[in-house]
Amino acid sequence: MYMFDVQTRARLEAIGRLGFTNPFGPERPELESIIVGEAVARSAPWSRALDWPMEDPALPAIREEAERQLASARAALAGGERCDDQERDLIRGVALYVLYYRYDESLYETIVSAANADSVVFYDAFERDFVDVFTEVGPPDWAETPDALFALFFQIRRAFHFVFHQILGRSKRAAELRATVWESLFTHDPWRYLAHLRGRMHEASTLILGPTGTGKELVASAIGLSSFIPFDRSQRRFTRSFRTAFHPLHLAAMSTQLIESELFGHKKGAFTGAIADRMGHLEGRTSSETIFLDEIGELDPEVQVKLLRVLQARTFHRLGDSEPRSFGGKVVAATHRDLSRDLSAGRFRADLYYRLCSDVIHTPPLRDQIAGNVDELAHLVGVLVQRQLGSEEEGGFDEVMTGIEQSVGFDYAWPGNMRELDQCVRNLLIHGRYLPPAEAASRDRLEPLFSRMRAGEATLDEVASDYSRWVYSQTGSYVGAARALGVDRRTVKDRIQPPNASE
Repeated sequence: MYMFDVQTRARLEAIGRLGFTNPFGPERPELESIIVGEAVARSAPWSRALDWPMEDPALPAIREEAERQLASARAALAGGERCDDQERDLIRGVALYVLYYRYDESLYETIVSAANADSVVFYDAFERDFVDVFTEVGPPDWAETPDALFALFFQIRRAFHFVFHQILGRSKRAAELRATVWESLFTHDPWRYLAHLRGRMHEASTLILGPTGTGKELVASAIGLSSFIPFDRSQRRFTRSFRTAFHPLHLAAMSTQLIESELFGHKKGAFTGAIADRMGHLEGRTSSETIFLDEIGELDPEVQVKLLRVLQARTFHRLGDSEPRSFGGKVVAATHRDLSRDLSAGRFRADLYYRLCSDVIHTPPLRDQIAGNVDELAHLVGVLVQRQLGSEEEGGFDEVMTGIEQSVGFDYAWPGNMRELDQCVRNLLIHGRYLPPAEAASRDRLEPLFSRMRAGEATLDEVASDYSRWVYSQTGSYVGAARALGVDRRTVKDRIQPPNASE
């Protein structure tokens, strides 16, 4: 005789799966609808709303249902009812969900508080609840101790926080990116992660590919700040702070020697200026720490070889030193370059690429996220304005949207991606106007002429020549410039005479 009817079993299974499913994937709304019905459940994956923080209407209903189902199951067991192994697993899943959400708010406050997050004052209460909720059925095999489960819950809460807040947008492309980043942390199969890969995801490197300005470093930091950090039960604290677990290095701004010194460290006397031993960023890193190598496509081939050895053997040498040292962290690399082209041209080592490509994330350009959808552009603008002015300020959003329409239009391609949109919002809030880079550069080229004209120092020939030269730079040919100026192409050529010009 089964303890639960078919409908209750389905609801219990959905609650258990909901606790560990990808919150940014399509499965979550489906599970919510099983638990609380379609009228209450989310209709789409999580994305940041303009009126955040706002309580999701589904969450209180799901929590209440989970608490009710757990209490009912425990009462039945206490009354002598029996359950089979499958039903026992269903009860464990509900108990896990209940336990997580009892401490969701406390975990969140630990993340956003300025206080030291290493020390946790509410762990004792968590441990008592752990013992209580699993009294009848026992904890799952992969969470036999409360400290292990507590560390996992903190990782899940951090991951949701950073992925949710750092990857903006309601578009399909933005939702897919959030879901992909979550998989980089927990894989597409959470049960495999729980049973075998928790604390081991640092062994797989991550490669982030995408155009400049698409938020590759934000993706990298979301991964780095969400690593699994063990909890020391005896000290009532985490073994390290998540705030110092992410270490970015911007390689494009460094010389080859500086990159090697920063990565591997050096021994005193290894090169001119090495006046003391120095530890590099790779040294002493634990499985909870992440090294972010931005613009890895710019690495010198010699450094590529050394980095390959780190990824293969997890060891390296300081410059000028023969002593092997270990690297225990995770590598996340990013580049805007077309690595397939660089591989074909021999500029990037294939063996290094194949060490990095076990986990590849593509950050989409802003034009693909918007794709002609003014509502999506308005949503992103609203979030950026809110970050600058706060949620209480009125008028800033309309001012920025009007400024975008008048300055570049809603069909603008945003070649600088999210970085350009962010700066556009700032420009409009500060100056009330925005010039895209190409137009600003064009105006800069004409500014010396305008200055001489205002001073009454420009001759007619100078005005004609400088303006003809500017029109030629915009059209790219004598024919185009002549058509725009209403003159013969030979007249344009005589006016500007640029070297090596072609018609």
